[in-house]
Amino acid sequence: MEKVSVSGQRFLALDALRGLAALWVVYFHVYGGLGYLAVDFFLVLSGFILSHRYLYGGRQASPLEFINHRIARLYPLHLYTLLMFMLVHWLIYWTMPTFPDGALFTFIQNLTMTHNIGLNPQGLTWNYPSWSVAVEFWVNVLFIFLITRATRSGILFLLGTLGVMVLFVQHGQLNTQAENYFGFLNSGLLRGMSSFLLGIVSYRLYLFYRGDWRVERYAKWLEVLCALAVLGIIWSRTGSSMGMDVFVPYLSLLMVAIFAFEQGWLSRVVRKLAYLGEISYSVYLNHLVVLMVVRYFAKPQGWDKPVVLGLTLVTVLIYSHFTHRYLEIPLGKKMRRGLEWLTSKPPLPLSIHPVDQPAVSRDQYDYPKRNPIPREHREVVMADVAD
Repeated sequence: MEKVSVSGQRFLALDALRGLAALWVVYFHVYGGLGYLAVDFFLVLSGFILSHRYLYGGRQASPLEFINHRIARLYPLHLYTLLMFMLVHWLIYWTMPTFPDGALFTFIQNLTMTHNIGLNPQGLTWNYPSWSVAVEFWVNVLFIFLITRATRSGILFLLGTLGVMVLFVQHGQLNTQAENYFGFLNSGLLRGMSSFLLGIVSYRLYLFYRGDWRVERYAKWLEVLCALAVLGIIWSRTGSSMGMDVFVPYLSLLMVAIFAFEQGWLSRVVRKLAYLGEISYSVYLNHLVVLMVVRYFAKPQGWDKPVVLGLTLVTVLIYSHFTHRYLEIPLGKKMRRGLEWLTSKPPLPLSIHPVDQPAVSRDQYDYPKRNPIPREHREVVMADVAD
């Protein structure tokens, strides 16, 4: 979940869409519905952003440098919210949570961001939304080692589609995170890889049509069509239509590429909400803890869902503003510098090869003999050298 820019100009509309998607996840955890599909949008957007920054950026980062950047971006807030979940759960229930795969075992996985790669197939654990953080990190690692500019878009699209087809055949929809298919393939990891690959295709689509006159002419209609398609999927997903959510990664592919141009009136309107995108990572990881606290006070008061949702949204937005500004950004910068220091190669010691030493004439060797230091000045000269 990073800000993205081109030629110094951020994609404000994409920032805004990411922020709205994070709020959709909050709604989902209060009312249910389709908010889980925001994760697929996040991962498509991640493929778009990292393609722009690292695959097609002016300066190519090494794999180690890239991994350092991703750890520094994702881990500090993930660790903070994990510890906050543990603290709030203890204060509310006076006990630690229990999970089918074991509390300590899954806690260690959360500490190492390995909690959604197939090691705990019995379900989500601890700060539940962070499952996608682990998925994104490991998908990013595969990205930097396996995908280059020479990787054909058709191959990426087919691999992404293959992943979506496996999810549909095995589960019937995209709302799956922890199951293992065929004994080794984690559904959340497969879901993340599929959407991320489609995000790379989305960026290439954006590059192909950037500057095309047809974009300016038709963008406003394409933006509206994308918005109507999202609403259509939301409203029609009942009964036999439940599997329609498998089309969301493809819709996200088109939507991200189209809104990146910011040529239509809809993108110009939503870009005013770009700050939601800046704090979206904090909103996403903070909201479960905030919801736990709100529900704790809501139960004895008899508050219904609209009140719970309203209080949660207001609280999480204010709280996330501060965690973004005073934790997420500064801790990320410090960790990035620390990782760069730990992994940087020490400078080679300077050495002068005998053949590189300046020639010394015989007169220079004879100079002290021909120009001795007077006895009365020797102590002063030696003191100057020591200082």
